Amino acid sequence: MAGLAVALTLGAGAGVVAATRPGEPGTAPAVPVTVTVTAKAAPAPTVTVPAPPITSGRAAVATPADRFADGTYLVGSEIEAGSYRSPGPAPGGNGHCYWARLRPEATSKIVAGQLTTGAARFTARKGEYVQVAGCEFSRG
Repeated sequence: MAGLAVALTLGAGAGVVAATRPGEPGTAPAVPVTVTVTAKAAPAPTVTVPAPPITSGRAAVATPADRFADGTYLVGSEIEAGSYRSPGPAPGGNGHCYWARLRPEATSKIVAGQLTTGAARFTARKGEYVQVAGCEFSRG
């Protein structure tokens, strides 16, 4: 029986060795497999752009202002010719109201002007410039 035990032990050992020999078919270790799947791109969003407004082809005519504050204005274009008045200096300002009528050919030449701490009034003629500071004027 000892011979049979040795034969079985040798046979089993040979089988284990044969099963673990490198290079034998069916004995290679499992290799991880990576599969790459490309997803389809989402469709681009739809953007609606409004059409430009329909115009008559004529240039818009600017209307001269009836009220104005600090700045220099061309009478007949930026403000209307006529009489203007102010109740006085603007709140939060320096407490003074200034106006001047300027010659059209040389705005450094003052035709008439006033610096006041109260109400003010002037009459502007078409073609000249009016300069205002520290208060708001309106027609009237």
